[in-house]
Amino acid sequence: MLTIKELHIQGFKKVIEATDPETKLHCIIAIHNTDLGPALGGARIRSYHDKEEALQDVLRLSRAMTYKSAVAESGLGGGKSVLIAQPSDKSEKLLLSFGKVVDSLKGDYIVAEDIGTSPEDMAIIRRATPYVAALVNEKSSGDPSRFTAWGVYRGIQAVAKTLWGSPSLANKVIALQGLGSVGGKLANILFWEGAQLILSDIDEKKLHNQALLYGAQTIPADNFNSAQCDILSPCALGGIINDETIAKMRCKAVAGGANNQLLLPSHGRKLMEKGILYAPDYIINSGGIINAAAEFDPNGYNPVVARDKVNHLYDILLQVFDIAKKENRPTSDIADDLAEYNLLHGVGKRAVPINFRR
Repeated sequence: MLTIKELHIQGFKKVIEATDPETKLHCIIAIHNTDLGPALGGARIRSYHDKEEALQDVLRLSRAMTYKSAVAESGLGGGKSVLIAQPSDKSEKLLLSFGKVVDSLKGDYIVAEDIGTSPEDMAIIRRATPYVAALVNEKSSGDPSRFTAWGVYRGIQAVAKTLWGSPSLANKVIALQGLGSVGGKLANILFWEGAQLILSDIDEKKLHNQALLYGAQTIPADNFNSAQCDILSPCALGGIINDETIAKMRCKAVAGGANNQLLLPSHGRKLMEKGILYAPDYIINSGGIINAAAEFDPNGYNPVVARDKVNHLYDILLQVFDIAKKENRPTSDIADDLAEYNLLHGVGKRAVPINFRR
């Protein structure tokens, strides 16, 4: 039997936990903020150690989605969901049960893919609820990873422009961690842009094949943070920037697609004090949310419109870097200021309700 209960978390609009022993479902959905529009965020399937770890992860991720959507002026709010499960537990029954949980929120939360889920999974969930994005059909946007990867690339160009006066990445040494749907596409773009790649991934076979494909060096995952490079590009899980890793870093900048890269907000200042330029994660990796939001356009989804808006991340990051330099403040703080300003003043607020029956 499916059971849904609310968890009262200060600062969040709504957090619910749902279980269904029959389908092995145990999930948490966090809606952080809907001031600018309904919350959109991916469903992450991961085998967490316990419920508390899962709860803290979904809270951090949903808050980041609020800020990401606010800066991107997507007309969406911030939310996220996590399914506490082994990859082998994923089944049609589990996804349909999860879809019922999403449906119970009546459009306050829109689900999309994330780590452990796919556009095909979204199609199954869509059978239980209309509140789904990133579907594979002519009216939807499908896999958002190419837009996320392109946005990270444009962000890396903004880093290069700030540090070296040109957006060119030719002969720049870029260490990239995580060769999944975003990191793998980013590696391909960077290769053709002339970058020298250092690659890292826990999947040794994938790492070997990608290194051959791009003529790249490889580095063990445990040594990634200490790679001697121009730009460190984390594209796997979060929390990679912390006291231990900052002490080891030998890069000039951090610019990657992973969410929640800073373990603590204070680590943004520690990067600045070490002279490392940081591209705030929820700005540089917001291409996916921009693309997903585009499918809710009243005129219908247009990938050209989505692409052009993702390109604007280059200008947003240049602005963040410039203000941070003038005010001698961490770029992460400037990004937060920008997001909070948009939230307070309704910048980018959705004017037309979403038609979920499209």
